[in-house]
Amino acid sequence: MHRFIFTLITILYLSVQTVSAKEIELSTFETSPIGSYLTYFLEKSDQRLSLKDAQLEFDLGSTLTQSGQTISKGFNVETTWFKTSINNSNALSSHYRLSIESPWLDYIDVYFVNPNGEVEHIIGGDHLPISEQPIFSRFFATDMQFEQGVTDLYIRIQTEAIMPVPIKLSTLADAITNDGNDKFEYGFLYGILVALALYNLVLFFSIRKKIFGLYVLYISGFVLNSMSYTGWLFTFYTPHHGVHFQDYVDVSLMITYSIIGLHFGRRLLDTHLYAPNLNKAIANISNAIPFIILGLFVMDQLHLATIVAFLFNTSFAILTITLGILAVRAKASAANLYLISSVTAAICVSVSTAAVAGLLPYNSFTFKAIEVGMAFEGIILAVALATRFRDAQRDKERAEEHARKDELTDIFNRRGFKYATAQLFPRFRQTNENFALFLLDIDKFKLVNDKFGHATGDLVIIQVTRLIDKTIRTEDIVARWGGEEFIVLLAIKDETEALLLAENLRCEIENLETQYFDENVKVTASIGVSITNFTGNNQLRSDTEIFEKAISNADNALYQAKSNGRNTVCFFNAQNIEGITVADKKKKHTTSHSQVLT
Repeated sequence: MHRFIFTLITILYLSVQTVSAKEIELSTFETSPIGSYLTYFLEKSDQRLSLKDAQLEFDLGSTLTQSGQTISKGFNVETTWFKTSINNSNALSSHYRLSIESPWLDYIDVYFVNPNGEVEHIIGGDHLPISEQPIFSRFFATDMQFEQGVTDLYIRIQTEAIMPVPIKLSTLADAITNDGNDKFEYGFLYGILVALALYNLVLFFSIRKKIFGLYVLYISGFVLNSMSYTGWLFTFYTPHHGVHFQDYVDVSLMITYSIIGLHFGRRLLDTHLYAPNLNKAIANISNAIPFIILGLFVMDQLHLATIVAFLFNTSFAILTITLGILAVRAKASAANLYLISSVTAAICVSVSTAAVAGLLPYNSFTFKAIEVGMAFEGIILAVALATRFRDAQRDKERAEEHARKDELTDIFNRRGFKYATAQLFPRFRQTNENFALFLLDIDKFKLVNDKFGHATGDLVIIQVTRLIDKTIRTEDIVARWGGEEFIVLLAIKDETEALLLAENLRCEIENLETQYFDENVKVTASIGVSITNFTGNNQLRSDTEIFEKAISNADNALYQAKSNGRNTVCFFNAQNIEGITVADKKKKHTTSHSQVLT
């Protein structure tokens, strides 16, 4: 029954007619597939016909023909005989090449019956290693000259998996030229994909992101799969392991690259975030398919395994487009690029399939459309991967920047201050510049919180932050060091410049007023100053050691300022951080404000 259904579908699909095929006239014939010149019939499974038996079948006229350039017989079909006649009426002496441009065929028997009745029998197909084929080629091919008159061509093809039959007749010169063009075009397309794979392999080992590894496996898997079903792989790998070895390899590589492609798509688009059910279903199907194929291989059901592989490949194209659509709706990173690549690849696969099936003209472009589409897809996916990585890096940078910023004041916190200053130290070390650290503390800030509330205290801190940011120079770095404590790093010439800047800052804070209902809240600040550079013994010390010591010096100076009555600037001479001296430079200030906390 299933054979009847396949035969019926084939008849309807390919518009088969029971009419006589045209004869090939060599004097007017140009290199092309000869599907429209062929008649054919299906050999019954319980017997193998001899050439004489096949000739009788053709003579009886119960044969089929089609108008397409190629013939595709689908899956698990009966052995098929083909026939055409080649008329060399002008006695041309040119050499010709007959090729069947599909590496899926197990047994191929070609018979040339010359005008005088002599028969030349040529054998090929996957049951022979490539070294024993008529011509060392990626598919069956044989060269011949035709005698004057009509030569009958009979071809018997038997295969278990799938039977696409793109039979082509070429002049030898055209065949050699086309073979050279094929090598260049496939080499160019494979070269693009291999280059993309190698580039992303370097990225994978550099940044250790699994998504780059999946991309490499996906692109590499497709290249191997393409080289397998186009026959190139077996021109390099010549050992023969049985008639169906190539079929097993083709099916295995087909599902492998599709499975990796689905996993790559899921991870690239983060499908689990917005389509968890589909994400889980794809993962389960992808994990189950290899075991199904393996089970069919063990049960020697190659034709069923091939059908499952082709159905899965078709589903793969549909699923990738579905993933792209859902990702676009969810506004996932790189979703638009992924959808464009998926649709393009699906269209190109359809073009190649239609060409092999005879629905579109069979030529170099239509047959290679899948490789062209995959090269385009590979480039677009590489861009999508770069976009995804760039977005991830931006998110990481934003998160790191957020982690380095104080939430209340939007200036650096301790972590951010250490990061920012670390970028300056190499310059200070190279130029021997002096740099100062101001450690500033708002005097008796706890009283502000207790009397006016924490909201007012936060407002005071914000106002002080704005004032510090406005008062210091553009190149100086300020951070919130603690609750009401701030730190400033600045390049300075000498102690006098540092003290002037610190004193100016102290005065500005003293004059600051923060409105609280009908009252003005005023605060003062104590500032500890330390100065250091990378000369002398500091040349041998690490940046971290010098930085920590400078902060310790400034903290000691701040403690001294508070001990001296607050609202004061105290200075430590820390040019050599081994020696710390307290400068007797302080200045007390008394003021009359609407409200001063003491």
